[in-house]
Amino acid sequence: MVTFEELSVTIARMEARLGAHGDEEVRVLFAHYRQLLPRFNQDLADPRDAALAASAALMLIQSVAQAKK
Repeated sequence: MVTFEELSVTIARMEARLGAHGDEEVRVLFAHYRQLLPRFNQDLADPRDAALAASAALMLIQSVAQAKK
């Protein structure tokens, strides 16, 4: 099982990479992701669940970014 710390490091790495992406669609999706983060933390009592929700959203954005290659 992945620890919360490992998950947090992965999320930070994905945020850095996707936040700097040059594609307009990816930037728009990332902006939406940023707007959702407080909602994840508000609606999901367990920080690990909020982190998993964030990582799932980032994986979706990453998929769009990879399709742009």
